[in-house]
Amino acid sequence: MSQQPTSVTRRRFLLLTGAGAVGGALAACDTAPSGGGGPDSADDGGASTGPITWWDHFNPLRDLHGEMFAAFEADTGIAVEFTPQQTGEMGEALRLAKQSDQLPDVLTNVGLQLPVPALIAENWFQPITLNDEALAALPPEALADGVHRFGGELYTFPIFNFRQYWAATWYNRALAEQAGLDPDAPPATYDEFRAAARAVSDAGGDDVFGWMLALGQPPRLAEQINFLAQAGGFEGSGGVLFKTGEFAFHDDAYVNAIEFWLSLRDDGLLVPGTEPYNDRDARARWAAGQAGYYFDGPWCAGVVMQDLADFAEQMDVGPMLVPEAGMDVVAYRGPQGGAFFLSGPSQRQADVGELLSRFTSPAYYQGLAENMDQPPLDLAVVAQADVHPAYAKLIGWYQEQVYLAPLAVAQNPDIDLVNTEMPAIEPDLGMTIQGLFAGELGDVRTALQALSDRSMAAREEAIAAATANGAQVDMDSWAFPDWQPRQDFTPDMYG
Repeated sequence: MSQQPTSVTRRRFLLLTGAGAVGGALAACDTAPSGGGGPDSADDGGASTGPITWWDHFNPLRDLHGEMFAAFEADTGIAVEFTPQQTGEMGEALRLAKQSDQLPDVLTNVGLQLPVPALIAENWFQPITLNDEALAALPPEALADGVHRFGGELYTFPIFNFRQYWAATWYNRALAEQAGLDPDAPPATYDEFRAAARAVSDAGGDDVFGWMLALGQPPRLAEQINFLAQAGGFEGSGGVLFKTGEFAFHDDAYVNAIEFWLSLRDDGLLVPGTEPYNDRDARARWAAGQAGYYFDGPWCAGVVMQDLADFAEQMDVGPMLVPEAGMDVVAYRGPQGGAFFLSGPSQRQADVGELLSRFTSPAYYQGLAENMDQPPLDLAVVAQADVHPAYAKLIGWYQEQVYLAPLAVAQNPDIDLVNTEMPAIEPDLGMTIQGLFAGELGDVRTALQALSDRSMAAREEAIAAATANGAQVDMDSWAFPDWQPRQDFTPDMYG
């Protein structure tokens, strides 16, 4: 069902229209050709009087996007037919739309399960043309070949900043105070966290525990352990060492992080019965006072403010934990992926280009910040945005602690051909963590060594299949021998 959001605040509307928006006004439907499958689009390729059609899965941003579309229509006379999609269902909806020649003009690629080059080859996407002001607003390090540009043409761009990690130490100030802890001094090390969780559990009685975990969501478990391993000294991402390109899930940093989690469970500090919890369940129970601490990403603040507002006053955050005192928090993330794409069949290139250009504006970035999800591409707007103090504090740490990681596909685009051939790795890291918590896998290091071996074997199999089809790629394609810790790996470093 299409939704036309109507809740546009006066302040946001003024920011998004006129001087506050990127790009000038267009004449209403000036020379707009037919749209990409919308019901009001002309079938003969002539001028369209219908709206631009738009599907995305960013449900927390629904109101903000509605404001963007209302402002665009006020400036240009061109309406946007907005159809929000559920993340888990969008891939199937898009495949059905493509089969029936009903793809929207603008879409996200969630659920399509193919690398972007393969989707381009199948006419899912076409290049976009942003106006000069929008292009100037995108910093050079935000755009990468093999991620946003393909064949020298721009197909998408990020709206979020890569400087973020998803294992921050969120906590309940009231429970910390009740336990005699300083609510303004969150734990920083594994031992400090254990002591704080014990104090909260002891002071809270039978129904309060130290720590909450979404044990039923394997991808989130993997994300958090990947980040904790980086803070613990792992010089890579997703189990892959930057300098050699080898899988090393069995590195000490991974072993220590998982053993730390397991020890908290063994000490009785983890809320019991979390095996089926996803992040929504776990976060809600943490906010209800069942636990003192919860690891999560920056969006925790936005979810609490939107859905759990009674808890907002007690919510606070500390940086990601490190194993020992004296270690600096550090994390590495590759270039942030693109958000929106222009569908291959669409004939609304000029209109969509002007609309998408507005998604690089300060007003949009401020809206992202005030939504308190992932941080906006322009982190500077957070200082002027109306956000929870904990969110502002966390974004400040990100700017000091997170570095741009190298991305193998930006070094060799043929890696996308390998990724297409890559068989599923099961159990993956998240499943392995679940198995360790369930007592099914025994020794942590042995289980992680087996994961490294499975992952390397899968890559070798995929390389063989891809090279048989003409890909120019080998194991060295994942290696960055010149990478240095605590430095951004910028586009000019790819050679």
